[in-house]
Amino acid sequence: MISWNNLEGSIFFNKVFSYAVPIGQIELFSLAIDNSAPTIILEFDIAEYPDVPPPKWKQSGYNTCRIGLNCSAPKNLKIVNIPTENKLTLQITQQRDGYAIQASNATSLIEFEAKHLLLCGPSAYKNEIL
Repeated sequence: MISWNNLEGSIFFNKVFSYAVPIGQIELFSLAIDNSAPTIILEFDIAEYPDVPPPKWKQSGYNTCRIGLNCSAPKNLKIVNIPTENKLTLQITQQRDGYAIQASNATSLIEFEAKHLLLCGPSAYKNEIL
């Protein structure tokens, strides 16, 4: 996968971004694993901020974009050195019967396969650290 815009669930995402946003570096906010309805949900900030944000986002002075990735029917999950405060590089590779997801940096790793992916969000907030 090259951009967030191509994922299922990207309708609102494509309304606030008028250009293709590459999948790349993320700042992990949360990682949720549901064993009863097998899903993994990653929530994270991306470096890009919408170029066509809703008026409320502009008025509120929001400067950071958060999205999520809902991954159903995960398997072969591997987690190393999470939580981490360091950014991760996310890669999504389409396979014959699903996707391979890997988020990693020099010391941390989240890696698994999933049958289906769904983009959640985006939302925005004011990041005081920027």
